Order: sequence, then C-alpha cells, then structure tokens
Amino acid sequence: MSEKLIEKITLPNGLILEIWDTSRLMAGDRWLVSLLAKVEIAVLPEYFSTLDDGEQAYQNLVAAHGNSLVFTQEKVGLFVDEKETEDVLTRLCKRIKDNLIAYLGNPKFASLYVLKKYGDLRGRQDWGTETPEK
Repeated sequence: MSEKLIEKITLPNGLILEIWDTSRLMAGDRWLVSLLAKVEIAVLPEYFSTLDDGEQAYQNLVAAHGNSLVFTQEKVGLFVDEKETEDVLTRLCKRIKDNLIAYLGNPKFASLYVLKKYGDLRGRQDWGTETPEK
C-alpha cells in the first residue's frame, strides 16, 4: 500500500493537518478508497501544569510515547467502482475538512489530546498492561 499526501492545512492553532490517500485495489475493478487525516502534536510540559504530579506525568508520557503524538482519523469507502474513485475521494476529503478542521483547530485541542493520552496510559498502567521505561 502506498500513501500519497493530498493536502496540508495549517490550522488556526498552528497544528498541521495532513490528508493522505491510502486507497488500494481490493479485487477486480473494486477499490477500498481511504483517506487518512494526521496531525502531529508535540508533548509539552506546560500541558501537565494542572496535574498534581505534572512533571512526573510529563516524563511518563514521553517515556512511553516520545516527544510527539499523532492524532489520526480514517474515512473509508468500500468496494468502490474504479470509475468512481476520484468522486469518492473528493467527498471523503470534503467530509474530513468539514468535520475535523474546527475540532482540531481549537486552541485547547493539543493540550486536551495530550492529557487524554496520558489518562489512557495511566489506565493501562493501573491494569498492569503498560509500564513506562525508566
């Protein structure tokens, strides 16, 4: 499967939304038409300032995931006729833009996403399924 970058959009909060075409031939003349939206988010210490254990929380998340996280969302069309792939791609791209730009462009999106990922990590640690490297 090859990915092709279709568009890069700078959001109002400075994050960059990338839209990738990840479509592939399924069988005969039928395609899985797929668009992947990606936004890379830096993990910054100030996002943890509201937590009692903010510095440790920051270090734990960086140890587990590195200095950045990637938000992704995929839109898919299944068994699309080869002749209709461009139209379906256009519709999926419009849907991504209509639904995600305001959400991802919110000034608080990056910090809230990072804190959510930290909460997910803590939940997995509480269940013993993930331990950050020391």
